[in-house]
Amino acid sequence: MSALWKTETQQDMEYWFQRCLSHDSYIFKKGIIKRMNPVFVSCSYEKKTLTLEFVVQDWQINPEGILHGGIFVTAFDTAFGMLCHYYAKQNMINTIEISTTFLKPVPENCKYQITVTANHVGKTITSMTAKAVSETNILLATASSSFMRLQEKFVDIMP
Repeated sequence: MSALWKTETQQDMEYWFQRCLSHDSYIFKKGIIKRMNPVFVSCSYEKKTLTLEFVVQDWQINPEGILHGGIFVTAFDTAFGMLCHYYAKQNMINTIEISTTFLKPVPENCKYQITVTANHVGKTITSMTAKAVSETNILLATASSSFMRLQEKFVDIMP
């Protein structure tokens, strides 16, 4: 099991995210992440980044026909949480704060990517920033967040 939680190389990081985001993993068994259906795009061990792709689904749109703001924040929170979990190992984590700036409306069926950067990874607090861009590389929103690493352990999210 310890080999699955390495944080030593680019290859280890890619393997970890690909396994965690496979549809037989713990995070896809129930709840909002399963419904959000994030897809691994890339990560960088050196830059401390993770990029996930999402598609705006019918249940995520508001009455104006665009992505609901709360769902957009959920996508950011999901990406932030995945990167934070990479560094926190099997420790539970908790979002302390999240701030989002919406720049463009996101229509139904639009694919967008969120790239998260860990700016500080401490023993307790991890601070991150992110941006969401459309398929045509239009900046849709930005966000920042801080997470706390808790002492409690949780189940292995790897399948």
